[in-house]
Amino acid sequence: MAGEDDRPRRSTAAAIGHGFAITGRGLGATGRGIGRGWRRVMVWNRSAGAGESGLARLVEAHALQAAGDAVITVALAGSLFFSVPTGQARTRVALYLLVTMAPFAVLAPVLGPLLDRFRHGRRFAIAATMLARATLGVIIGHAVSGQLTLTQQLALYPAALGVLVCIKTYSVARSAAVPRVLPSGMTLVQANSRLTLAGVIAPGIGGTIAIGITKAFGHLTALRFGGAIYVIAAVLALRLPRRVDGGRETTEAEERPALGGVWRLGQVDPEVAAVLRSTAALRWLSGFLLFFGAFVVRAEHGLGGLAPNVSLAALAVGLGVGNVFGTMFGARVPPRAAPRLDVVLLVITLVTTVLATIDFGLITVFAVAVVSSTTVAIAKIALDATIQRRIRDEVRTSTFARSETTLQLAWVLGGGVGILLPTRPALGFAVASAFLAVSVVVALGYVGRRHPTNVTSPLPEQGDVKV
Repeated sequence: MAGEDDRPRRSTAAAIGHGFAITGRGLGATGRGIGRGWRRVMVWNRSAGAGESGLARLVEAHALQAAGDAVITVALAGSLFFSVPTGQARTRVALYLLVTMAPFAVLAPVLGPLLDRFRHGRRFAIAATMLARATLGVIIGHAVSGQLTLTQQLALYPAALGVLVCIKTYSVARSAAVPRVLPSGMTLVQANSRLTLAGVIAPGIGGTIAIGITKAFGHLTALRFGGAIYVIAAVLALRLPRRVDGGRETTEAEERPALGGVWRLGQVDPEVAAVLRSTAALRWLSGFLLFFGAFVVRAEHGLGGLAPNVSLAALAVGLGVGNVFGTMFGARVPPRAAPRLDVVLLVITLVTTVLATIDFGLITVFAVAVVSSTTVAIAKIALDATIQRRIRDEVRTSTFARSETTLQLAWVLGGGVGILLPTRPALGFAVASAFLAVSVVVALGYVGRRHPTNVTSPLPEQGDVKV
């Protein structure tokens, strides 16, 4: 009898053991799959001479800092926006844009000339921006943990401004460093596309991990995790090749640009000016869609019968998919043709906003999200390659600072318009369509003013830069 009574227990134990074995094999297979995928990514990253030139390490550092940005964003999500009613959210977001961007508009023009004067420490500048973001992210997290008092709000905005300045300083220094780690078998457009693709995929992975950490351990733990990612990225930045800093050949005879000359430089090259204006118009639309779309979804209680959160997730997916499409397409566009696509990109985006004006719904809004993020990704790749090709090294960082500031301000202006407009979809997309129509006319006016000549001086270590 005792043996018969033990049979169910033994069978249950055997079933549990069998289940653990299956689970273990599944986890092992998943781990091996992840390992194979990781090895393939590393091989791809080091292909075409990127491993020897230093571009691969720059891509790795860029991917990690982008993942850190995503972790910090997820950890802070809801504390300043969707955790409050729509009316309060409008006021809070508008105050954030005003308080952080007004000083940034004054500080940003100084960043480029400052980095031009001290660009022989680009590696240290890139690493410093990551370490500063790690510190400021934790400070912001503590400031918003709970009900915001007036003192906490006053401390929050300078910290947010500091994060914004660090992000743009990093972007300027990284863009100026790309020509110095460019492999001989790769063009600037391809290198920029590789960086952009890494900056698209890494935030998705980092954000997903951050969601799990936030739910399990809280937002402060996620913020500390993001800080650790920044530290690793800073170490990789410090290990970039020394030629990123400029090299010995440029330390003695190079021109030290004055602050005022930086702004004139972008204006004397019509091709840079034309591509910058078109990219700024598309970036304006990105800011507009982000804020106007979010408030409209909340006011309309979702799209196509979907819940508001599901609708927002669908828009986020559309933006991400479009960014990947734009990056992949941008890498395949002939380098000299990429800057001349701006009119086509604006027209395609205009068509989708007009369709959303006529028939507002899930499909049309999703199409706007995909198309707008695709076109802005292509335009940004073309803009970076144009500056790297046509602008001399000694003032390249200043030009990047000007372009990054212009794009950031365009995004803020678009977001501000999206906040101020009433949540009526037809009106909002009509305004966006009108703005894009004017941008198309302006872009057509600059088509005949572009010069075909290449004004980039050769880099000391690598000779002519391939485009």
